[in-house]
Amino acid sequence: MHNANLIQMGSTRSNVREVDNNPSDPATFKAGLFVNLASTGLLTLTRSAGSALGVSLGRSLSNTKKTAVCRKGLGVPVLLDNGFEPTIGAQVQVHATSGLAVASGTGVNAVYASGKMSAQDEDGVAIADGAAYIDFQGGL
Repeated sequence: MHNANLIQMGSTRSNVREVDNNPSDPATFKAGLFVNLASTGLLTLTRSAGSALGVSLGRSLSNTKKTAVCRKGLGVPVLLDNGFEPTIGAQVQVHATSGLAVASGTGVNAVYASGKMSAQDEDGVAIADGAAYIDFQGGL
């Protein structure tokens, strides 16, 4: 049954999105983490090691060792740092090395479309720190 108060990581709330696959291991780049593109063509969580690419949606639907990355979209779920409570409409800030949305970090071209909500990972396991939806139509 659908629960409007629960974010299911790995999927977006809207069909307005642009998603690509990257040959990086999805075990490292869990759904909801901000990812950057390193000069090697692979993903990194470290902001200084690459350019902002998008938000991981986790493993590719083809169930290969590829990570699906949302490069722009509406209603894209992101993981939150412990204790962080985002404000709807506020600019999204990203931690420099964890890929989590935080209260103070590097600002990206995105705003919060929801406050903190309960969330589950792609396998249905509850996420302790919750998640929120963001909008970034023009990419990060």
